Amino acid sequence: MKKYAIASLVFLTMYGCTSKQDSEEKTSYSAQIREMKDNEYPDNPDISIRHALDGQFSHTEVHIQKTVNGSFDFVFLPGNFESDTLIIPAVNVMEYMPSAPEWIKGDKDLTYLAIVNQEWNRQQVKFLEGQFLLKGKSKESTLIKRVDLARNCLNAYLWEIIGYAEKEDGSLAPAYHGWFNFPKDLYAQLFEKRNDLKYSEYQASLEEWVDPVNRMVDFEELRDEIDEEVLAFQNLNDRLYPLTGERKKKSRNIIYPKNATSINDFLNDSTQFATFSIPGYYNTKDPRATQLSRIANLRSAKLLKVESLNSKGQLLSELELVFQNEGSDDQLIFTIGGIDFDKIDSLTIDTHQKGYQMPMGISNHSFYETYDQMLKNTSYENPFYALLTDEKGYFVDSHAVGIDGPLLWIDKNSGLLHLMILSFERHAFVGHYAFQL
Repeated sequence: MKKYAIASLVFLTMYGCTSKQDSEEKTSYSAQIREMKDNEYPDNPDISIRHALDGQFSHTEVHIQKTVNGSFDFVFLPGNFESDTLIIPAVNVMEYMPSAPEWIKGDKDLTYLAIVNQEWNRQQVKFLEGQFLLKGKSKESTLIKRVDLARNCLNAYLWEIIGYAEKEDGSLAPAYHGWFNFPKDLYAQLFEKRNDLKYSEYQASLEEWVDPVNRMVDFEELRDEIDEEVLAFQNLNDRLYPLTGERKKKSRNIIYPKNATSINDFLNDSTQFATFSIPGYYNTKDPRATQLSRIANLRSAKLLKVESLNSKGQLLSELELVFQNEGSDDQLIFTIGGIDFDKIDSLTIDTHQKGYQMPMGISNHSFYETYDQMLKNTSYENPFYALLTDEKGYFVDSHAVGIDGPLLWIDKNSGLLHLMILSFERHAFVGHYAFQL
């Protein structure tokens, strides 16, 4: 019998992965895993940075088993002789569920915006050594040092698994990538348990990306304003950012402009990026249009002192940026709130990628975080919000404009607060401003 078939039988014995049913609910689920070769995914940004082991490991199926405490074991079965059974035990899946914090539930529009923006933003969680297991005696069990479990930013159910191995210089690089559909019936069940809301009322938006149009954003449901002041700002869009980290590997997926020399080169409606397509890959053959001319001219900025309406009543800060093009009455207002400046790192422009970056929406998790950070940063209490509105206070879809969220850092030399605006899918920065706090 093949080695990986034996591993599957061991799993069946240990975990009972056939979909068994207790008296009330199903406790075990399974999904097939898809893997893509370079000819299927030519625009993969990891091609430039991945490990030499990429392509050697394989997993055919994931089993998701409910535990006695309500968490879930994720068990990835091996698909070839080089691979082992990969287990991420006792995952708190509730923190992956798109949700609205209890303190905004009285506002249906904010509740809707919170839920759909959480589904429409990537949540990739790092499981470090000791937080996952590799059972077997093949190559994979000795070489994989980190595993990421991601709910990607497309329609509901689309998840990913990424394994990392160590390079000669000690850095970790992707060595395995698989895509799978989170079980639909389990997703609906967990959504309703998490939110105490009917999944059917949000299903179309979460599954089909129905745009949230004509919804008023009432910021008074998010916080109480205590004080405000006008902020002077430096516009740094006349220069380019350092090509490091995510921007370096994703620059290949900027369709237009090629070879930009400043951020200003992006701030027009001709800018296009690779679209992120189902099941979760970048596709330059389907260009994503933008409306980045709408953030080409920052007219004013304010700093507000606010008290969050979450149960902690935290005293925090809010930035309000007003963009307005020449000869137009239309405004685009970018509000970033629930900020604790004591938690913003002091960095330099060369280390800016380590700054505080968050997706658009309300009470989100970050794009990337460790499992421990995810548990500490619960979406029930996270006071953060980042929203675009027009001059009348109506919601504007940030994805249509072409932005994904803010990255904040404090200059360790000057003490200035830097705001860098992440483009659609974080391929580039499409804004850079500095403020004296």
